[in-house]
Amino acid sequence: MKDRTILIGALGTSVMACAAAYRLWKYLRSSEMVPVGIIRELYVYPVKSCKGISVLSFYCDSEGAVSGENRDRQFVVIDGKSGRFYNSSVKPLMVTIECEVHDGILNVKTSDGSTLRVDIDKVRQEKVIRRATFQSNLLADGLDCGDEAAEFFSRALDEQDARLLMYSPDLYSERICITQEDWWNNNTVPKRKEKSAFENTSPLMITTQGSLDDLNSKLETKVSTLQFRPVMVIDECPAWDEDKWLDLQIGDVRLQCFRPCFRCLAITVDPETGVKDSNVQPLKKLREFRLAPEGKMRKCFKDSPLFGVNVGVDRPGYVCVGQIVYARYKKSAF
Repeated sequence: MKDRTILIGALGTSVMACAAAYRLWKYLRSSEMVPVGIIRELYVYPVKSCKGISVLSFYCDSEGAVSGENRDRQFVVIDGKSGRFYNSSVKPLMVTIECEVHDGILNVKTSDGSTLRVDIDKVRQEKVIRRATFQSNLLADGLDCGDEAAEFFSRALDEQDARLLMYSPDLYSERICITQEDWWNNNTVPKRKEKSAFENTSPLMITTQGSLDDLNSKLETKVSTLQFRPVMVIDECPAWDEDKWLDLQIGDVRLQCFRPCFRCLAITVDPETGVKDSNVQPLKKLREFRLAPEGKMRKCFKDSPLFGVNVGVDRPGYVCVGQIVYARYKKSAF
């Protein structure tokens, strides 16, 4: 009887100890969030690779950023014959094409003053489905926006058969991002399965002002944030601090970082003129000091330098310029 009493007492003590340890773990985990900066800028890009819109706030949902009627990368321009999507690497003038949705109409304007109006309800009602081909030959369907839009973008891009597609979440898509272990070297990559509109890889992509400033300090001609096309720019944190972030909290919104953003020729395009830099900057400079570290990351990203971070949404909600950003750090960069 005495032994039984001792055993019950020991078990009770163990349960209490486990409960206390769990409460301590939960407290420490929540307290690891520390302020790292503030939101400096927010953008949405209604048409993939075209000019972005600076906004004061947007809603973060599981498929990307939404500001009023403007969803980030809701539209994409493709080759009507091959289905291959166009981006600023091959059509640099795209970055000068203004796009904004207002009162159910996508309004588009080129630098020469040509305009286009696309009735979004009409596109949904007609429901003409066309298939597009994206990075890694992944396929996704979109709603064709009609012949008038096709003629407009064919002229704007100097192509015979360009088509404008609109994203619809109910259509077929192979563009599901499943995280991979080789995206970080020394930390466990969060297991995630992301679906977005026509964004690359993740619903959100974030850069920091500190990293841009550090890059510009190494360049003869400074570059703009817009060359990197983030939806969010965070200020008041050290350069490359984003390499170490795991989780972010902004107000009630919770985000998770899961991959560094690797860069291509698109960042050499001047967002004001639509002209590629003749010296391949800033891509060339970034390759000097921002290649992935040796190991599985280098094998994955090869000679594509890293700038910014791909992010998923754990708790949706609104964010706005000026808000404080809190972060939970990994044990090391990457």
